[in-house]
Amino acid sequence: MPNDPVFRLARAVVFAAVCTALAVAGHSAAAHAPVPPAAVGAGLAGLTIVAVVLAGTERSLGTIAAGLLGGQFMLHVLFAAAQHGQHLAHHPAASGAHGAPAMTFAHVAAAVASAWWLRRGERAVWRLARRAAAAAARPLRALLSTPAPLAAPSRRPVPAGPVIRPPDRVLRHVLTRRGPPAPFPAFR
Repeated sequence: MPNDPVFRLARAVVFAAVCTALAVAGHSAAAHAPVPPAAVGAGLAGLTIVAVVLAGTERSLGTIAAGLLGGQFMLHVLFAAAQHGQHLAHHPAASGAHGAPAMTFAHVAAAVASAWWLRRGERAVWRLARRAAAAAARPLRALLSTPAPLAAPSRRPVPAGPVIRPPDRVLRHVLTRRGPPAPFPAFR
């Protein structure tokens, strides 16, 4: 199931969408200018392609964070180039060194927040995939397992011998201790 192309594509699209949405929000807030839709689409497509390649196995928080930081850097460069292409250089935050720390902080914060969120989702998805695979395999194992052969009933003859019958007389010295005690044991 995890290597199914539909499953990989779904994971990659979620990763790319979260990364791109947070990058657009942070970049727009720090630059005080909107990101062109063509740049958003190109960033989403580029991250989706990279994420499809990497979506084959479960990833750790560090790997997800590193991928998101790389994705945020790529998106920053793409968004900044697209904004400068639209002649938005007259904004001090977009062109000067004054906006660089805010822009860097916005992209790093977006990467850290989305890495934490995606790791939780990643664990949940893989846990669900393992449980679904185990649930699907259980009946399959039961069908494919060979039951132990039943033992054939024994056809041995019963040994002939004297039949022992219980005695007809009651033993005198047998104590019976079943039931409640007698009301007056001395008068028995």
